Amino acid sequence: MSISLEHIGAVAVVHVTDEVDMATENQLRAALTDAVSAAPATLVLDLTGVTFFASTGLHVLVDVQHDATARGLGMLVVADNRVVLRPLQITGVDQLVTVVASVDQALAHS
Repeated sequence: MSISLEHIGAVAVVHVTDEVDMATENQLRAALTDAVSAAPATLVLDLTGVTFFASTGLHVLVDVQHDATARGLGMLVVADNRVVLRPLQITGVDQLVTVVASVDQALAHS
């Protein structure tokens, strides 16, 4: 898995590629925790480059959403493929977080 952080104004965009699973869970959690700790106005999690999204990714996503909300930060998830969208929909996580199809849409929304 590869993770990169980009700041666009007051928005932190975390780009994730490859597989999100048990082997990469801690790396993802650490990157998102660091991004939230920096207190951006909004956190955007870009999952458009993810090729596999396991249940551990869902747990991280929910935990980070709760942390961001507790700190008064907005959070959006960018997903445009079935690999990520389907698990979000089946578990109802898409009802907890705002899901958009592109980083541009996330930036416009924030």
